[in-house]
Amino acid sequence: MRRNRRVKKNSRFATSSMGIASLIVSAFIMMMIFFAMNSRCSAIKREMGQREKALHRLESELTREKTRWEEMKVPERLKVALTRFGLEMDLPREDQIVRIGRNGMPVPGQMALSRTRGASATMAQAQTRRPRVSPSVSPSASRRRARNGVRK
Repeated sequence: MRRNRRVKKNSRFATSSMGIASLIVSAFIMMMIFFAMNSRCSAIKREMGQREKALHRLESELTREKTRWEEMKVPERLKVALTRFGLEMDLPREDQIVRIGRNGMPVPGQMALSRTRGASATMAQAQTRRPRVSPSVSPSASRRRARNGVRK
């Protein structure tokens, strides 16, 4: 007797097509991940290039400014600038120098220190005095003069 041999075409086709479809889908997903990562890396690369250009620009600007500053510190240029603005610079007198000790406090017994302390006491007394207000000028009149630019 002959057996009934049915060929299961559907099941064989379904399993082979599912394998191929899963390979295609996984390849597509991997390709999308690759393109996403590639675009992100290229964006980072562009940003790095822009920042490196800015860094080089700032470094060259710093070099130029350092050079300008060094040129300004040359004694001849300092003398020219002082004469242009009418400034006179000399070494300080002995009573103008205050020496600071290792503890950060002024060394006692200096002429400049005693002179400074005497001046600060005089200034403290001057600050405690009240200024005299002239009775002839009212406050509103002085404000008007100040606003209009009129001086006494």
